[in-house]
Amino acid sequence: MTGSALGQALAVAPGDAEYRTYMGHTLTCAACRAGASCVTAVQLGRVWREARG
Repeated sequence: MTGSALGQALAVAPGDAEYRTYMGHTLTCAACRAGASCVTAVQLGRVWREARG
């Protein structure tokens, strides 16, 4: 891979880290997995949406 192609391959879209954090939470949170309302999931979802721009 050339330097330019490698840089593009490693680039991440805005909000990727926040999305991974949000998804990680929803996969491990008992309330989220049960379909119940979860304040943390709501907050993480907002942070993800804001990060996407």
